[in-house]
Amino acid sequence: MGVRIREKASRLYLDIIADGRRRWMSIGLTRSTDPKQDKEIMRLAEIIRSKEEARLVSGEWGLLDPIEGKRSLVEYAEELTQKTTLVHLSKSLRYIREYAGGVQIGAITEKWLDGYRGFLLEQKTLSKTTAAHYFAALCFVFKRAMRDRIIPRNPAEGVKRIPVPEPMKIHLTTDELALLAAHPLNGELGREISRGFLFACMVGLRVSDVIALQWGDIERGNEPRLKMRQKKTAAVVGIPINKSAWTLIDDGALHHRDELVFPRLSASKTSQTQYFDTWAKHVGIEKKLGWHTARHTFAVLSLEAGTDLYTVSKLLGHTDIATTQVYAKATDGMKRKAVDALPGVELGKAKIRKVTK
Repeated sequence: MGVRIREKASRLYLDIIADGRRRWMSIGLTRSTDPKQDKEIMRLAEIIRSKEEARLVSGEWGLLDPIEGKRSLVEYAEELTQKTTLVHLSKSLRYIREYAGGVQIGAITEKWLDGYRGFLLEQKTLSKTTAAHYFAALCFVFKRAMRDRIIPRNPAEGVKRIPVPEPMKIHLTTDELALLAAHPLNGELGREISRGFLFACMVGLRVSDVIALQWGDIERGNEPRLKMRQKKTAAVVGIPINKSAWTLIDDGALHHRDELVFPRLSASKTSQTQYFDTWAKHVGIEKKLGWHTARHTFAVLSLEAGTDLYTVSKLLGHTDIATTQVYAKATDGMKRKAVDALPGVELGKAKIRKVTK
């Protein structure tokens, strides 16, 4: 292992040998014909060489990186956005820049993070949920910095996070579904939105999967079923298609495997929010409808019908059953059944009888 300064056409490079491999790295310096200037250039090249060698040694022995720890937090966070798909990190960079300035990543303390948490909560343009996501994104930065041996400890480990308000899971009742089915939207796109939405209510697909659904994802037969890879999680799900759902898509024609089941949804660039608003208003439903409502409806109605949580989790393609549990909280029907199952009591009588319906 070693680092040497090499010259090629007056340009200076580092000749790096590490882990049995050799590579050259440009350092952006060029030799000068002026002796004094050239001496300064070589001095700078030696500083760069020694720092790079120190980095290699620290990595070899599992030590902290002596150079990276002095980088600014903003610089490291910006670089990390190029290496991760964490959307909240890139969106929160403007707030990190504003609060952090040029502070070094190795100088961050729990007190500093407490201050940043308060700073986010003071932003009138941010909801509490968004502030929570942005603060969690910065905590992720320190987790990665510790993994990369840039800092000796994670200052975010013992810091209080921003609590996220529990989201409202809007779902439809069976009566509301019947109303929507009886009064589909007009027009070619409208009818396809109606069919796609009601189909999603029956099988629990996200809108991304409804749009991408091909006939090759459907196994025909006496008991048709979906078998497809979800766009969001890449998880493979197998979902039986009941008679109502099959009626929504079966047109009696033969289709190629790569044909889309809902081609107009994929081709349309029109915002569909107004379609859902019009549909709900037309049938007298005051709930805010959207594609996400269909997936929530499938989950809640399945649970209210007595399907166990594990099975619903598999049908939805959840990798963690805790994600499915939020739907159990949303269903009043299950709560009513639990309460009605309690034994009945009558004042002044010793006998306890069970209330039946």
